[in-house]
Amino acid sequence: MKHSITFVFAAGIVALSSPTRAQTTEWTLAYLPVKGTIYEEVALAIPERIEKVTDGRLKITANSSLMKGNRFLEGVREGLVAMTLPLPGYYSGTQPLFTVPSLPGISESYDDLKALMASDYGDKVRVIYHDTYNATQLMGTAFCPQTLFSTKPITMVEDWSGKKLRVNNRGTGLVAAELGAISVSLSAGEVLPALERGVIDGVITDSCWAYGAGFSTVISNAADWPMGSVVPTPVLVNNDAWASLPEDLRETVAAEFRKIESDFENRWRERVAEMPALWREAGVDYINVPDAEMDKVYSEEVQAPVLAAWREDMKRAGLDADAVLSSAKAAVGN
Repeated sequence: MKHSITFVFAAGIVALSSPTRAQTTEWTLAYLPVKGTIYEEVALAIPERIEKVTDGRLKITANSSLMKGNRFLEGVREGLVAMTLPLPGYYSGTQPLFTVPSLPGISESYDDLKALMASDYGDKVRVIYHDTYNATQLMGTAFCPQTLFSTKPITMVEDWSGKKLRVNNRGTGLVAAELGAISVSLSAGEVLPALERGVIDGVITDSCWAYGAGFSTVISNAADWPMGSVVPTPVLVNNDAWASLPEDLRETVAAEFRKIESDFENRWRERVAEMPALWREAGVDYINVPDAEMDKVYSEEVQAPVLAAWREDMKRAGLDADAVLSSAKAAVGN
């Protein structure tokens, strides 16, 4: 299956029209309540914009309490919800193709992510959504850069050793392990209390969420380690729900999602640009990791075992790791 190479709209999957069964169609959109993120802003903007552009023919209700974040793809596949904004990183343990954006050097900016998702790699991901999870991708957005927040400074490679860190995807976990850290699995709601009680020393997560969640009350250090910094999240719709819309309505909705994607790309760039100053104003020592330390992260000593572990994941999934990695690197000019 071949898709058009926009960042996220999979035009090739649009189904044939079916007769209108009701004047108004109502859908539920499942998302996570991660305060302060572009992800949440997108989830909350969708209902109003889609209802307005369709003159009320399609009404979407955004719900943050229907299911756990690691069940969003299954929920849309099984039709428990018509739409969802899943976190692909949560599935990277079982879907190693989703690990690629979090590997160092692949997606370190929004432009990288756009190029990656417009490439053959993006096509492969959209095929998984469509064929495995019965879902069509309508648009995509990104989390703010993944940043290391900690109760003690972690600004040098040596500082990682022995630190207990919460990570949210397989790729970051592999790198952290090679740097000597201990990866801890926690839900989003458990992170702040765990930092406060000293259960973990730090967390690698969306900078905007950490700020919105009030991490500055329990941590004093933030370090921008550019290693798989910008991770994607798509907006997916159940294939059957999508096909049930009249063709004219699908065209209207698809066009509006393209506009939402563009608007929130601009919003992402604005929000990310202001974050370092906001953290410093909140009393957090926010630093950009020196190139000399990043050179150590990108060394063969660290990267070889990380890629070897990922290749094994890909092999078990029946996927060609070298071909995928080559395509991904070419897409971002690496």
